[in-house]
Amino acid sequence: MYLHVGDERLIHNKDIIGIFNIQYIRNTREYKSMYKDLEEKGNLIDLSEGEGKSFILIEKNNEKKGYIAKIGANTILKRLI
Repeated sequence: MYLHVGDERLIHNKDIIGIFNIQYIRNTREYKSMYKDLEEKGNLIDLSEGEGKSFILIEKNNEKKGYIAKIGANTILKRLI
């Protein structure tokens, strides 16, 4: 099954590691480090148009990618059910 995260992007459910509310993790050391690492590798996809509400971390083919979506984490979680 696939999850729509915005901007016509679909993510396979089995690839999802976590879905996070950016408001709560934005200032953490872990998020900043992960964000920088993903950005340097070209694996950070910002779909939010400057209004990021959720961060979705996936792993596909042993490579991590991060999506910043303008859809709230709770809404995304409801789509998974």
